[in-house]
Amino acid sequence: MKYILSVLICAILLSACCKDHSDIIPGQNFIPEDILQAIEDNGQAIYNGYTPPALEGKFRMSPSVLVSSNFNDPYAPGHLFVDSEVEFSDFNPSDLTIKVTITEGFLTGEGYGSFISGSGNNFTVYVKVDAVDGSGHRLLQTEVYSGTLEPNGIRNLQRSLFMVDDHGDPNDEYIANGQGRLAEDQDGFSEKI
Repeated sequence: MKYILSVLICAILLSACCKDHSDIIPGQNFIPEDILQAIEDNGQAIYNGYTPPALEGKFRMSPSVLVSSNFNDPYAPGHLFVDSEVEFSDFNPSDLTIKVTITEGFLTGEGYGSFISGSGNNFTVYVKVDAVDGSGHRLLQTEVYSGTLEPNGIRNLQRSLFMVDDHGDPNDEYIANGQGRLAEDQDGFSEKI
């Protein structure tokens, strides 16, 4: 009887710690596994886990420099992009959602369907960018941010932009599905502003 009770308790504990979190695993709702792998293969740090830091605030990524592309990019590594500010807000630790607002020059955009993963001070945020271009063609892209949260900013902030689904790209204007770029803050620190 004690043996059966011990086995039953172990089974309950094992099922509790191995609970299927597929409903809250970042990226799985809109980024296929092969594209997640392409993002990581292109050099993006990916921090997995269900205990990310409470990421809140606005951070300046300056200077933003191209690290790598996984396609025939007209820009070479080292190309400088316009500075950007990224604001993280409305972090919800119970479902790992977070709101992301990006400002580049005079342009401001908000990501929808954003998720966060990580543990300790390391995090990865996956942003769903569902857009319609000037000709009415729909695109699904993702921006992925990774870094280490510190009191006055983010250490080693990285930002990838990848095509998830170009929906056929009828005007042959976009990179292919699974292609993208990785940029990072060149000095290794993105200050909180």
